[in-house]
Amino acid sequence: MKATANIEEEIAAFLKTRKEKAVTAEEIMGSTSFHVDFYSPETSKTSTFIAANFVAVLNDLVGKGQIARKAVNNRM
Repeated sequence: MKATANIEEEIAAFLKTRKEKAVTAEEIMGSTSFHVDFYSPETSKTSTFIAANFVAVLNDLVGKGQIARKAVNNRM
């Protein structure tokens, strides 16, 4: 559970510095310790799992009312 708390803190810190700007989940992920690599078959499977978990964390934060979901260039 501590890992989730840490990633939530990373997300909150990133968004706090960009209060006036909407960002995509991809931009948020790029600013955190969640890293994906889809360039090889070996890392693609793990990266798919990591990306899905990251989206789940974002959805949890939306559900808790800590962040808001908006469309940015037709992307959530």
